Amino acid sequence: MGVVFNLNLFNHRMAARLWTMRRVVAGFIVLAFPLTMVSGPIEGASLVREPKPPVTAGDFVIESLGAVPHLGDQKIPNPRTPDGSPVGSAPACHVIFRSSATVGSQTVNRAIAAVENTMTHPETICLEGTFTGPIHVWGKYDPYLLTIEAVPGHQAKLSLGVAQNSAVNPNEYDGVAGAVSIVDSTNVQVRGLTITGYHFQGTQETPAGIYVEVRGLGFGGTPSACFTHGLHACGNIYLIDNRIEDIANTADEITNAKSWCNNGNVDAFGIEAESYGRGPSESLQHVVIEDNVIAHTRTGESETVAINGDVTDFLVYGNKIYDTDNIGIDTEGWYNGTSQANHGIIANNIVANVDTWDNTAYGVWNSKTHNCQPLQPNAGGIYDDGASYIWINHNVVANTDQGISLDTENANRWTNDILVSHNLVWDSPGTRLGDPSFGPNPSGIPGHSTVAGHAYDAFYVDAFGAHSRIYDVYAYDNSFGNASRYFGGRHVHHSDVVNLGGIWKNVVLWDNIISGGGPDNPWVFMLGVDNLPMTSQGTTINCTSYRDLSTVHHNFYLPNREFYTLQSWKQGNGYGWDANSVLGTKPLCQAAIS
Repeated sequence: MGVVFNLNLFNHRMAARLWTMRRVVAGFIVLAFPLTMVSGPIEGASLVREPKPPVTAGDFVIESLGAVPHLGDQKIPNPRTPDGSPVGSAPACHVIFRSSATVGSQTVNRAIAAVENTMTHPETICLEGTFTGPIHVWGKYDPYLLTIEAVPGHQAKLSLGVAQNSAVNPNEYDGVAGAVSIVDSTNVQVRGLTITGYHFQGTQETPAGIYVEVRGLGFGGTPSACFTHGLHACGNIYLIDNRIEDIANTADEITNAKSWCNNGNVDAFGIEAESYGRGPSESLQHVVIEDNVIAHTRTGESETVAINGDVTDFLVYGNKIYDTDNIGIDTEGWYNGTSQANHGIIANNIVANVDTWDNTAYGVWNSKTHNCQPLQPNAGGIYDDGASYIWINHNVVANTDQGISLDTENANRWTNDILVSHNLVWDSPGTRLGDPSFGPNPSGIPGHSTVAGHAYDAFYVDAFGAHSRIYDVYAYDNSFGNASRYFGGRHVHHSDVVNLGGIWKNVVLWDNIISGGGPDNPWVFMLGVDNLPMTSQGTTINCTSYRDLSTVHHNFYLPNREFYTLQSWKQGNGYGWDANSVLGTKPLCQAAIS
């Protein structure tokens, strides 16, 4: 069995939450997040044994504490010491740049270019004050770690205004203008910076808070320097403890421009890491996105945090992501050649208030009113789109259109081997039909939600692309809740807590809590199956604790069949699903194998 998170690896900020259930699995303590107090198992009941799941924690190997990741080691960096040193430690500054009339971003970039490939030991460049231009690390192949960070105890801010084409590396395939860009490089760390106020309106430029890209030998154009200078890989990129706010493509809030309405080229990113190559031999390895705050972004049809293409052995850990008009965290495949993001851990993040309701990049043009009108809200808090071997563990996802969503958008492709464990996903009912609709924020997120009640699903397994498919999914010991009323009220459409759709097979839902909108909620189904599985073998839905069912409409459905009660669902679904599931209490089930 591979290394799994023990209690000491969890973000201490989560410990203050109400965790009412503890269990010991293979010597490690794991925590679950119920939405309501948990009653004990039914006395006298026999233990229900879990079938072998399709993917487990043993498929994810984590670097030993204090070990420095090495390219090609097929290990995910340790969240406590991702670069080999404790995450909170600050190396000594080798050079300090304090912003002034004569010291700006160009000064810093010249210093980086001068040192990045002539290093004889790790170097740290420290910044202080406000810089108004982007910071570049372009073409670094030196094996020593270059750190760019704030002077300890001081603020280093990048306040850039409108994105310019000069921020784009000529070798970038996508042409993204990063406030900090790390292109064709290896062994780079960015820590403690504040990046704010970076905008564009339209499709000519794509602003990003931090942008990481590599190009492999076989994709076209000039390959990344790390492939052509003997390293045979790019990677070891650490983005830690940065604050990224107000990154926006403001075209997504313009309602009277038809050319920007429902336009897939209206884009921005909080953080993006992507790789273009021919497969695993040219992957971007060891990207760590840890303890960052990414908030108040408008990203059009792009994402707040994106891992795209053949990025492997990566970690997205302990971040706070909130108040954004598209996807919170996204792992992607099949956009850059035939590559899938793979072998990544998304853990201990808080994602809140993710909603596309007023994002006109997803709108539809009304030729009578000459306005771009919103479509169905559809942004996932944590979204997988075509990736492989992703572990989504111990996250809090609150007030998002779709909580945790697993999908494949590209035709004839697939998502596979996704592990979803110990997550708390919920959407509060909100206060009214229109926007804003208020609700509580999770602990650690300031203020309150203005998009409560917008959720379509708390957990969504789908394959959206034509003939695409999703398989080998294991979701256990999660709390999925959706009390939304207003999605249905605005769109004349039901919501689900858990939904299975598209072309799918080998999905195991085991020992989860699924909570609905309560007895008088007319919109929320507990479990909906839009399409039956490709095969009856390999799928298990069982040992669920169902809470807060509706008494005014159905709670479960199959294609063309609906069921009011859990008992009628058990008897009528035809697959033996939920045979041992119960209302309110916790069924007596075998602890998860993973």
